[in-house]
Amino acid sequence: MLRDRAIRRDRSYPRNRRITAVSIALAGLFALLPGTAGAETAPMQIEVGKVRLGQQIGGRGALLIPVRYPIALRGQRVELRVTLGGRGGRLNRVWTVRTRTHGGALRSPDRRRRFVFVHGIRLDRELTRLVRAGARVEVVANEALDIDRDGRAELAGGDRRLQRLPRGYPRQLCADVPRLRVRPGRTLRARLPRCGGRVRWRVVRGDLHGRARIRNGRLVYRPWARFRGTESIELRARARGAGRSAAKGALVTPVQVVVARGAGTSVRAIGDSVTAGFGYYASGAPMPFTSLLSCKPGKVYDDACSSNSAVTSNEATAVEYAPDYGLANNVSWVAQWANEHGIGNFANFAVTGTEPSDWIAGGQFHSTTKRVIEEDPDYIVMTMGANPLLSDMLFGIDNMGCAIWSDIAGKYRECIEEAFAGVHLDENLKELYAELVNGTSSTIYLMQYHLSVPSSALAYSATQIAMLGALLNERIAAVAAEVSTTRLLPIAPPHFNVGIDISPVYSSTYTCSSLGYLVDGRSVQSDPTQDELRVLHPLSFCPGPTEGPPWVISGDTGIHPSVAGYAQMAAQLPPPR
Repeated sequence: MLRDRAIRRDRSYPRNRRITAVSIALAGLFALLPGTAGAETAPMQIEVGKVRLGQQIGGRGALLIPVRYPIALRGQRVELRVTLGGRGGRLNRVWTVRTRTHGGALRSPDRRRRFVFVHGIRLDRELTRLVRAGARVEVVANEALDIDRDGRAELAGGDRRLQRLPRGYPRQLCADVPRLRVRPGRTLRARLPRCGGRVRWRVVRGDLHGRARIRNGRLVYRPWARFRGTESIELRARARGAGRSAAKGALVTPVQVVVARGAGTSVRAIGDSVTAGFGYYASGAPMPFTSLLSCKPGKVYDDACSSNSAVTSNEATAVEYAPDYGLANNVSWVAQWANEHGIGNFANFAVTGTEPSDWIAGGQFHSTTKRVIEEDPDYIVMTMGANPLLSDMLFGIDNMGCAIWSDIAGKYRECIEEAFAGVHLDENLKELYAELVNGTSSTIYLMQYHLSVPSSALAYSATQIAMLGALLNERIAAVAAEVSTTRLLPIAPPHFNVGIDISPVYSSTYTCSSLGYLVDGRSVQSDPTQDELRVLHPLSFCPGPTEGPPWVISGDTGIHPSVAGYAQMAAQLPPPR
């Protein structure tokens, strides 16, 4: 696209020297801000591209300023300082442009490292004449990402570009529409973007949650009264006077509108691997099976190979979170929920392998619990309680004695209850819940556990694993009810179909067998698990999913949710109030 070429072609300023100098200056600046002593601010690359003049309408033009940002700034507020000067160095106009970027429709996972956002500045007739006469423009983009709003920047960087605008119009370049926000049921009117050529806009129809149309040079959008979330609208630009045959090469500009009742919502997450997003790196790339042994939690919990972590091996000795805590890669259920509702004040402190005792007084991550309490966010979300019992079972380690040999209609429940008591599950959960409820005013969502049947759990049947998960979820809900029924809100994920009969844990009412065998539905388990189930249950197994990829990843033998599975979990959370 031209927006990419506009950045690649301009090499008039030494890029590495420019970015390094600005980054060092910004890092030094943020190190001196209150509350940032000792904090390390990582550099990020921002690159200003070739500024062009948009086509005049009524004698008025527009500056089109493409800037390449790191993906961590997607959805965040950015600022540009633009100076326009005429011949002889005479200052004519200075703008400070503040806007909220977006990188197009949400992707899961989002594996991009950067995205280009084209800023637009409309000019009056006098400034348009100045630009056409050979004006010079200086663009300064200095940004700092403080995603958890704690006064310490996680990333900082910038770029400065002084250039003379070239003649002619970039016909394939249009400004981007900033990310917009509107309340449910209300009408939004937004200016249409300016382009290098004169164009006619129309809305590309799709699965919209409301009505969008073009009226009097503006985009008019009215969401349904009950819709909450991010609406992705596509605008298609066709050159004025061009026939319909030219639509094939038309420009498409994405517009993102957050439909929500309020802004400024803050979210903090704690917990274990299901919240951390184990099995995906911070880049959004999935962990291969060959890396499982080097990623599985070791003696030190370092959150390796999790979507909110910069650590890629269990050889690390400390947790190092990704600068944006995994928000931009859109992998974990909490990141997907936050992105869907335009939440930018975000931190995912979950650590793979941890159990409730790690987050209460005396635990190694109790300091993080206290930090969350001090910040008192609008929402605290977590998965907590599965470790160590469920992780041991799923990795094929026998820590529950008679559970392997018990029939679920017999002593199985008693055996599991004894195992819960052995690790003080109820007491530890109750202590953690009470500390969060008493120390904050937050709404606390307790995501319960999904059903996964890994191929590595050789000692247990699928029905036994399903029963364990059901009993664990029961305990989470029961302990929460003891502490607070208004502040602690258990959230049940959807059933992750196994594809065989797992009754009485879950009813079997579906069949894809010519012999009429009933199962719980088309399997959404990992590919290795489905291969195993196909061998063990050749007559009744029902493969799947019906649509899309499996809901469970394969890289860990089929334990943790995939991005598709996390999306199913995120969809169960209500919108922010």
